[in-house]
Amino acid sequence: MLFDGKRQKVLTKVVAIVAIVAFAGFGLVAGGLAVSGGCGTADPLQQAIEEAQARSTTAQGAVTSAQKAVKASPKSAEAKAALAQARTDLAEAKSTLAQARVAVNPNDPQALQDALAATSSAPDNGDIVLGLITVASAQNNPGAALPAIAAYTARNPRDAQMFAYWGQTAEQAGQRNQAILAYQRFLQLAPDDTLAPDIRNRLKDLAKQPAATG
Repeated sequence: MLFDGKRQKVLTKVVAIVAIVAFAGFGLVAGGLAVSGGCGTADPLQQAIEEAQARSTTAQGAVTSAQKAVKASPKSAEAKAALAQARTDLAEAKSTLAQARVAVNPNDPQALQDALAATSSAPDNGDIVLGLITVASAQNNPGAALPAIAAYTARNPRDAQMFAYWGQTAEQAGQRNQAILAYQRFLQLAPDDTLAPDIRNRLKDLAKQPAATG
């Protein structure tokens, strides 16, 4: 696995992309999902979904209110800041909800929709994009995350780690050329990173493969 031992704080939240998600230990929602010895009667996974849904509903209401405030006072920096924060809160709620859904049912189509909605609300938030990558990978649909990754890196062109994730996600999606370009960009940004040797090996392997679209 390419990312083993690297940036553990991130990987406990989003799970390495090459692996199928280990749902029982899913880091981003682990705090709400942990079960101790079978104690308690409520299903912690379902409870996590319900809590995330409630948070999402509240956040959506805050976004609507903030949008009205901006419309009423379009020059107000405070109103604009409140709207930006409300959108971030909504994105985080949607991302958590998506990952809770996929923990219960890996094939839940709403999980991917929630993850995509999260990135739409906060396209510059790397953690939200990584959440989408996780959900899309878990559903064997990594290509669904590629547009969001591309949009994020266009705005954050020096985020080396995201280029590494882009390369790995593109590989999963069968986008060989795209993976090569992403890995090459990673090496340009972080040639001495501890991931660099693994990335170089991946590029060698990709160079041996037949050319494909992407």
